[in-house]
Amino acid sequence: MPTPFGHSLPPEGAHTITFHIPTWETATGFRDGDASIISRLKSVYPRFFPFGPSAQFMQAVSKQLNIPQDHAIVAFLSPAVWAANKEHATSEFRKDKKLTDDEMKYHVVEIGGVRLYVLELLAAKMMAGIFMWQHGGLGFSTRLGEHMLLQIDSLEYLGEFPQGANAPAPTYLPEGEAHELLRKRITGLLMRACAEEPKKSVQPDDVFLYQTGMAGIVRFHETVMKVRSEPAVVFGAVFHSTFHYFEELPSGLKHYGKCDENDVNDFEKYLEEGGKCSYVFTEFPSNPILVSADLRRLRTLADKYGFWIVVDETLSSFCNIDVLPVADAIITSLTKSFSGYADVMAGSVVLNPNMASYSTLKPLFTQQFHNELFAVDADHLLKNSDDYLPRSIILNRNAEALTKYFQKLAEDPKYPVAKVLYPPYSQGSKHLIPFLRKPTPEFPKIGYGCLFSVEFETENATIAFYDNLKFHQGPHLGAHLTLAMPYNFMVLDKESSPYHASYGMHANQIRFSVGLEEELHLVDVCEKAITAMMQTGAQV
Repeated sequence: MPTPFGHSLPPEGAHTITFHIPTWETATGFRDGDASIISRLKSVYPRFFPFGPSAQFMQAVSKQLNIPQDHAIVAFLSPAVWAANKEHATSEFRKDKKLTDDEMKYHVVEIGGVRLYVLELLAAKMMAGIFMWQHGGLGFSTRLGEHMLLQIDSLEYLGEFPQGANAPAPTYLPEGEAHELLRKRITGLLMRACAEEPKKSVQPDDVFLYQTGMAGIVRFHETVMKVRSEPAVVFGAVFHSTFHYFEELPSGLKHYGKCDENDVNDFEKYLEEGGKCSYVFTEFPSNPILVSADLRRLRTLADKYGFWIVVDETLSSFCNIDVLPVADAIITSLTKSFSGYADVMAGSVVLNPNMASYSTLKPLFTQQFHNELFAVDADHLLKNSDDYLPRSIILNRNAEALTKYFQKLAEDPKYPVAKVLYPPYSQGSKHLIPFLRKPTPEFPKIGYGCLFSVEFETENATIAFYDNLKFHQGPHLGAHLTLAMPYNFMVLDKESSPYHASYGMHANQIRFSVGLEEELHLVDVCEKAITAMMQTGAQV
């Protein structure tokens, strides 16, 4: 693997969002916060924490504001994020890193017409104080950081605001032509080859763009809470930042992790007994175990009991799946296969004009929405997504080829491959079938997206396979080159791991995100890793 440790997929640049950290030992150190590993990273997913141009910009702001050396700052585009971030920073969830009110200061600066809301905090507790940047996705991009760094000399200090109160109104960011073109592109993808012909077409102004996929989830929840404060209900596995955000909601969370018929029965009983639900959130299929909820039955319950259904279809993606027949809103991380080149972040929320909820949600979103997606990022995303459909054909093909290969191993008792987590092998795959788009000449074979997981029977087999797997190793999905990582092992802490394992997220799983390589090459890499694993005797 020519990519050096800690560097991104090639071609590397200031805005790439992957990093290569090979071997299980390194994955263990990363999970445990080993500073010697973190310090070697030359590229990072920018939502994890301010990095690269964003970090350089914040260092420059710190210098301008004479922030003490044992303090750090993180900046946002809205003062409302201060309050949300404070709830998490002072929460018991932060354990020994929990901040107190007197350990945070609130400043406002303006640079080149962009107003920033700067949170100052103890550097030793930095990771506890950036929840809404890291898990909420409400920070800003490296491109915006780079842009503002060039204008640092224009910084105007507007003052400190104790407890964040009475701060001046935000300026947010101007939109460019690419924003509207992206809305039109997303609308076109949603309306092409529909599984069921909708009565009303989604329009570009039904598409709301955000700086990250997580920002879309957070902004959707905040907007919904304006009119209904009941608990959110989550079905199935979800991306770990999504789960962290939901588990700390003041409105409460009910999680049905197994996402099977029994879970839906339990949920129906909960509703019959007067249980409340503002909306059901589910990934379709789910990251990283590719389980799919019974959306038809949930839609029936939603119509009966008055909650909404929100579907994150990032994994299957616009090209393969049409959830307009059941979803009140569709949330997508555009950072993933829509972008496809691992060098820009964005997200979208699409409101469905065919649902009764639209008459409530559309005016709410129109009133609450403010642009936080930097115009240069929108330009780059638009360019990247030009070849979204041709790329997606290859991603589907490669994922199908690799999962067929691993499924044969799972069916052979000689190999310690326990299961393949990808349709049609994963639980609930039959629920996906009614939502597959119709084949077209430009997209002749519908698939299930780029991501799948493989579960091994033992930890030793998992480690031996992973240490001999010559793919880029690290987080992200939907990139142009294949990535692999022991996702559950790396992102789930020791306290929560047993709970998540109870519904299928086991530590002995390797998550794959296929890229655009030749399928024979991908199978060959995996065959070599399997052969090396078998030679070690680790499967015993």
